[in-house]
Amino acid sequence: MEQTSGESTSGSIAGNLPAWPANPPDSPASTARAALDDELADLEERIGQLADDADPALAGALSDLGNLHERRHRATESLLRDRLEVLARVHEALANLRKMPDTDSMIAAAPRHAGESCGFDRAVLYRVRGRELVAESIWVRDDPEGSDRMLAFSREHPALLASRVLETEMVRRRRPMAIQQVVGNPRIFAELAEAYDTRSYVAAPIMPEGRVIGFLHADHRLKPRRVDDFDRDSLWAFAEGFGFAVERSQLTDRLRAQGQELRRLLQRTEAVVAEYLDAEVELVTGGSDGSGASRVASAIVPAFGNGELADLSKRELEVLALLGGGASNASIAARLFITEDTAKSHVKRILRKLGAANRVAAATIWIRNQQQRVGIHGESFPPG
Repeated sequence: MEQTSGESTSGSIAGNLPAWPANPPDSPASTARAALDDELADLEERIGQLADDADPALAGALSDLGNLHERRHRATESLLRDRLEVLARVHEALANLRKMPDTDSMIAAAPRHAGESCGFDRAVLYRVRGRELVAESIWVRDDPEGSDRMLAFSREHPALLASRVLETEMVRRRRPMAIQQVVGNPRIFAELAEAYDTRSYVAAPIMPEGRVIGFLHADHRLKPRRVDDFDRDSLWAFAEGFGFAVERSQLTDRLRAQGQELRRLLQRTEAVVAEYLDAEVELVTGGSDGSGASRVASAIVPAFGNGELADLSKRELEVLALLGGGASNASIAARLFITEDTAKSHVKRILRKLGAANRVAAATIWIRNQQQRVGIHGESFPPG
């Protein structure tokens, strides 16, 4: 069923909606712009009528005014298109950064992507380290050797975030800035500005979680020209997106590392269980001289004379071995024929002696020591 003006679609589930007009209006901004265009056209017509009877010089001036207004209008539209193109390039650059394999690669490439997408000649990525700004990567258009020289100098001369410098104010306000005049400015990093021969630059904080972790600086030194407010805003847009990309990449890196550690833990657990089961078979089928039980103990708790486990007692080593296999306090108590409170006490002492924050950390230390023994002796456990 076709919809007609003033009617709602039959069977709509969207609720009580107003009737759709036959001639729906444009947006308020578009309507206001159209009204201004109409007023301008009326004014131009009136001026044209007056110019017909006016002095030729005045008529020429009025014509020039009209032409100038038209050129200004075209220049404004061109500037708007240029800015939209910059923002589109920023979006594309951030998408490319997010495809990089790790955080270090993103940090190394960020200045180049920021400079090329925003149209700068030079860009620097700084990391906040305490009260210092330390350069992580620098890009200079068509001058990789210059980039290396500037990076080496910057790392040897980290900038101090003193209370008077503009970057400290940006940390406090969490806003970017465009610094039009650098020479003679008491609030900039004079040593770096002189080394870079910086005259005008923009700076934007990187703050993925509301905390400033770094800065991006950029300028137009090779053109050369001053920076402007749009330079500030475009770098700010890149810095915001880059901060979120870094946060995502670091989270991915942590998850990947934890997954690898978990896989190693599971592999080690399988090896311990397999060795223990083999030892149980020997315990059942062996003689009465106790060799089977000894092999069980040696499979689960190998002797450690030195290293991280040297301070642990034999019983604590037994408990740690079970921790390494993921056993709970109740399981440890059942396996070692002790109470659960005693097992809990052993675990606490083991964590204290190893300086481990939790059970997982202690299990990781056990697994690492087992792997070291594999590398030294060429076997998973000492022979029975």
